Amino acid sequence: MKLVNFMQNIREFLNKLHIGYKCRSANIKVPFNVENSKIVHFFYEKGWIKLYVIQNKDINIYLRYINNKPLFTAIKFISTSGHRKYFSKEKLSFYKKNNGGNAHVLLHTSYGLLTLKIAEGLAIGGEVSYVLYD
Repeated sequence: MKLVNFMQNIREFLNKLHIGYKCRSANIKVPFNVENSKIVHFFYEKGWIKLYVIQNKDINIYLRYINNKPLFTAIKFISTSGHRKYFSKEKLSFYKKNNGGNAHVLLHTSYGLLTLKIAEGLAIGGEVSYVLYD
């Protein structure tokens, strides 16, 4: 049940992020909870958002733009609740080859939410959940 909540939270977060970039917003807000704070902190550590501030039961997220262009142009949802896509460590190279250098693949693993690069370094597989395109 906990993974389902996390998956719903990250999906909602990525939808808001995508809409925020399409509207050229400076910031977006998501409700404050433990799962959302972990997701937002993960994106902050990767440098994918500029800044976040927790205010009155909300997390105010400041979006990052490079040369006045959105950091992500598209977000693709791979796994769904009805159709999960799991890949072994050997099969992850498939995603690396087919998504090129302009994509960030996010996986749910036993270590939590990881990028493809980190999962390869740890030599683990997982559920390929999202692809963020530059």
